[in-house]
Amino acid sequence: MFTKSKTDGNAPEGAGKLRLILILAGAALGILLLLLGSGDFFSDPDESTSQPTQPSPQEELEQYQSYLEGRVRTLCESVAGVSGVTVAVTLSGNFEDIYATELIDGNEEYVIVGSGSNASALYISRLAPEIAGIGVVCRGGGNSDVRQELTSLICAAFHIPSNRVYIAEAKS
Repeated sequence: MFTKSKTDGNAPEGAGKLRLILILAGAALGILLLLLGSGDFFSDPDESTSQPTQPSPQEELEQYQSYLEGRVRTLCESVAGVSGVTVAVTLSGNFEDIYATELIDGNEEYVIVGSGSNASALYISRLAPEIAGIGVVCRGGGNSDVRQELTSLICAAFHIPSNRVYIAEAKS
């Protein structure tokens, strides 16, 4: 497999074996690093097959509300003359799942797919809860021009009427 070359003429007999051992050790180390790097080497086999837990409806609603507040905050902070933004978003209702329906003898019924214990209604989509109102407290919110600009921005970005948005000046 490995033969002596002319450059190895002065090398001792054990040098070839040492080189082979070093190459094999390097290959084994490389494979070990690949296994460790994948993250699956030390994981629990039951853990990888388990389904992730779904948040409760209340937790899901709070996460969505926090997400919206972050988006409003980012928008407001990007307007000239605005800083120190605090946002409150109020939602009406919960998430609503929409399922396919059909008219059968004048009655609207769900479209069912599967049979027996695998039967379920045909899922179409999910509607997010409606934004009932947005309140913003910020430095610069006392200026009528800034207040009008923020109101217009929020109304356009979230498709809500201006009477659902309130902007106030923050304490100094």
